[in-house]
Amino acid sequence: MLDIQILSPDDTTLLPDLAARWGLLCDEIDLTDSSISLFADLQRHYTNSNRMYHNFSHIHIMLKICEQYQSEIENYRVVRLAVWYHDIIYLATRKDNEAKSAEYALETLADSNLSRAELEQIKQLIISTKSHDILIDNFDNRLLLDADLGVLAASREAYTRYTQAIREEYKIYPDFLYKKGRKKVLQHFLERTQIYFTEAFQVQHEADARENLAWEIHTKL
Repeated sequence: MLDIQILSPDDTTLLPDLAARWGLLCDEIDLTDSSISLFADLQRHYTNSNRMYHNFSHIHIMLKICEQYQSEIENYRVVRLAVWYHDIIYLATRKDNEAKSAEYALETLADSNLSRAELEQIKQLIISTKSHDILIDNFDNRLLLDADLGVLAASREAYTRYTQAIREEYKIYPDFLYKKGRKKVLQHFLERTQIYFTEAFQVQHEADARENLAWEIHTKL
């Protein structure tokens, strides 16, 4: 199982490490002069009080996973930028969060030294997190999607905390609506041949993810 902690949006524990990671990335893409203001913008979005799960904790987990597989990633800076911006726009009531997040990323990164091809890759990677289907047939897209769903293979304690955090994000919906929608999503993943796309995640984490999803359906929905 994956070692994952679910932190509240007001937890500042991760800020120093996240700020350092962001600063190094901005150096790579020639946005050093803007790194502080851009990080403040990221912080403003990801520490919103409504983000009980889709916050800096989630971003940090994904960055750590990507770091672990850095040697296999084709374009490390593109993948990291997709991680940073894939949930920059997040409202439980919206259906276009990923598309809006992709637009936001491209606008924000317009003055970087990223090529047009790289910007397009970032856009496609972010959009792929909507339905969790591969849009770019490479390891980078596979890993991004696996990292995004890494929490599914967390310990039962961490997974329970995750389910509570997601419920908080959707608190505007009554139980009968939320449970129906949540069950549909979980069953969709269980019905897939594989939840994860990379060989490493399939071998190491697929079984744990399936156990957690089945447990949630049977005990909470």
